[in-house]
Amino acid sequence: MKKLLIILGSIIALFVLTIVLVPILFKDRIVSAVQTEIDKSINAQVNFDPSKIDISLLSDFPNLTLGVRDFSITGNDTFEGDTLFAAKDFSVEMDIVAIIKGDPLNIKGIMLDQPLINILVLEDGSANYDITYPSEDAEEETTSDEEIKLGIDHWEIINGRINYYDQMSDVAISLIGVNHEGNGDFTQTVFDMQTQTTAEDFSFAYDGDVYVAHKTLKADLFLGMDLDSMKFTFKDAKATLNEFHLNFDGFFAMPTDDYEMDINFATTDTEFKNILSLVPGMYADGFEDLETKGEFDFSGFVKGIYNETSMPGFAVDLVVRDAFVKSPDVPLPVEKIAMEMHAESKSGDMSDGFLEVKDFGLTIDKDRFTAKAKVNNFDSPSWDLSMQGALNLDIISSIEPSQDFKMGGIINANINSKGSYADVENEDYSKLQTTGDLKMQNFSYAEKGAPDFIISNAVMDFNPESINLTTLKGNYGKSDFSLNGSLSNYIAYAIDDSAVIKGNMKLTSTLLDINEMMGVSEEDETSEDTTAMEVVVIPKDIDFIFDATAQTITYDNFIMKNAVGQIKVKDGILTLDPLKVDMLDGYIKMTGLYNSQDEYDPKFDFRLDVSNLSIPETYKNVITVQKFVPIAQKMEGKFSTDFSINGLLTQEMMPDFSTLSGSGVINIVNAAVKDSKVIKGVTSLSKLDNTNEVVLDDVRVQAEINDGRLSVEPFDVKMGKYKATIDGSTGLEGDLAYNLQLNVPTGSIGQAANSAISDLLGSNVNAVGNSVNLNFNIRGTYDDPKIGLGKTTTEGGSSITSSVKDQLSDKIDEGKKLLKDSAEATIQIAKDSAKSEAERLKKKAEEEARKKAEEEKEKLKDKAKNKLKDMFGDGR
Repeated sequence: MKKLLIILGSIIALFVLTIVLVPILFKDRIVSAVQTEIDKSINAQVNFDPSKIDISLLSDFPNLTLGVRDFSITGNDTFEGDTLFAAKDFSVEMDIVAIIKGDPLNIKGIMLDQPLINILVLEDGSANYDITYPSEDAEEETTSDEEIKLGIDHWEIINGRINYYDQMSDVAISLIGVNHEGNGDFTQTVFDMQTQTTAEDFSFAYDGDVYVAHKTLKADLFLGMDLDSMKFTFKDAKATLNEFHLNFDGFFAMPTDDYEMDINFATTDTEFKNILSLVPGMYADGFEDLETKGEFDFSGFVKGIYNETSMPGFAVDLVVRDAFVKSPDVPLPVEKIAMEMHAESKSGDMSDGFLEVKDFGLTIDKDRFTAKAKVNNFDSPSWDLSMQGALNLDIISSIEPSQDFKMGGIINANINSKGSYADVENEDYSKLQTTGDLKMQNFSYAEKGAPDFIISNAVMDFNPESINLTTLKGNYGKSDFSLNGSLSNYIAYAIDDSAVIKGNMKLTSTLLDINEMMGVSEEDETSEDTTAMEVVVIPKDIDFIFDATAQTITYDNFIMKNAVGQIKVKDGILTLDPLKVDMLDGYIKMTGLYNSQDEYDPKFDFRLDVSNLSIPETYKNVITVQKFVPIAQKMEGKFSTDFSINGLLTQEMMPDFSTLSGSGVINIVNAAVKDSKVIKGVTSLSKLDNTNEVVLDDVRVQAEINDGRLSVEPFDVKMGKYKATIDGSTGLEGDLAYNLQLNVPTGSIGQAANSAISDLLGSNVNAVGNSVNLNFNIRGTYDDPKIGLGKTTTEGGSSITSSVKDQLSDKIDEGKKLLKDSAEATIQIAKDSAKSEAERLKKKAEEEARKKAEEEKEKLKDKAKNKLKDMFGDGR
């Protein structure tokens, strides 16, 4: 007995030791094999930390489990940086025997904890999941160099999220809260596979339309798998969308590039409430409290081949019989709900398609609403439809309120239409039979996160050519509007996605709040960041002309009054032709366009005819002025301009300043600049009194915006009692590059200098005029200007040195040196604002000669530096 216990103990100890040591002994080989297979097969960034790899025999003994925490795959090239796959924990189960024998790693199971899977197919067909390197030949795939092979027989996903968007097919799918498990022996080519899937939130869209939004999904599938023929047979297949249940039978196969299918589907539960659960918003809290009765049948099939040139045949039947629905919170029920609908195309050809809706109707109180329709040939449809009666949307939407939106109001319709799309295309309206009218009272639509849309009253009548809006009054949030006019080509617009609806209407409003329309909340408006807007995309399928009048328009920080103009919308472009408004204490006429055809790079091109705008108010509200004319912060007064400007806008609807270009003339009637650091710097350097205020009186400035700079041609202003001429530019980052020429009278000092030079020459000389120009270079920024004093010139623009040299050209004698000293001294007198004493002229002239020699050396250095800049740029 003792020996038996020792043997059993030894076996248990060896077993425990094996469980502990095997993962440690083989970890390096497993990690190396995985890394080798990744490097050989995957053209993507596979991100994992080796220290976060766990290997265990305990979780699925005798298989070995390898787990990787915080695992992800991101793309290369076109999809660089985009996440294809990520998981909190990615675990695989492997055959321990293969590991011990040194055979290729055999993966038997996969588990994903909280995975994120993003699948994207672009319009050109490139897909982010195409990350494997192409094999050089088929034989290479089956060589003994394989590090890993797949023998999967079970798998699991826990709380995953899957996003799929195929731009080629315009299909989008979203699955949130996915839990999935399945099993099947993929080492075989013919076997059975079972899967169970649930998703807390499932949405599906096709061709821009959302067909399923935020529904719960459950699917249990038992499939017969034939991998040799790539045929999958539904042995037992059930799916539930909210409370709507479907059973499937048949098969799906893809033996070649074609998809073959023969699938039948039908409901298993015919209670009316179950189909009601598919209505948007009908599956929120309180759905179970609805009182319903009635039954429905739903069935159909899909049969045939799907490929690039053909579609499978199909048929769908839906019948609702004597249904009733009432909410405990709503006094009136919706009753006598009935409908028969049949759609089919047995050949799969859309020209062979047929749709009929018979006996649709519902009653609310005493109001009965009915409709019927027949449509033949989905490619070029002909139709016969009608609708009559009243719809009380307050009752319908209150049956089970949606958390996302709410509708209300009364719609009264009496419309009949019969015709064909061929007649619409040929504009042969005489063959179309469309008559009737539609009235709306207190219609409302409220969507979460958006202003309420209300039509208080609308009356419109229909004919084959147009819809005539007799009256349409309403509000969008705080904005009010009144419309009348006509819409044409509406039938084509309703049938053909490429058709354009046309309109010619008159719009009047007392308030248009553009900020609210663009998604800027009141909190945004009162915060420091007032640019929290989104790009407004102008629809490309509308062609409207509005003659608009609005008493007040608010946009960003602007308040515009008495707006009158014509607004055209066509091909994704909004054109003002023109729009006149009172704003910023003045008047603006805007002509131009906003183009959102490329919504990622919207552009604008406007001409502004501005009259008497307040400079302080303009600086406060116009960021372009803040960027390019920072000195306007210290200016008082008004200006007018005729200015053209164009460029791109950011996704926040703000100018992309690096793309701006424009030009025009700015007229300043009477303005002043005080307390400017730039002006203070000039005053400090010139030593002149009374130059701290700049007066702009009837000033005309020629300006241009190009390559991120605002440039101005020379213009004159008053600095105290002196005339100043300014030109230069401001950069996008606020950097200054201006020249300021200050004209200073020389007075008695200038006369004394001329007299001294005349005595030396023996003749009358006027080397120094009645005034000289002090030239200043203004660099740095507005808040930190760098002011430098340049060469002093005469009124004609020549340097004083040149003027004197011209007078001395015929006087080369032994008195030349003394004359030159006097001339050089005169230059310094001008630079010191003509305040230095005459006895210092000679000494200063000698100093000037020394400085001139040093300047020549500096010029050589600057020339070398400029050469380097030409070769390598300026370092930015």
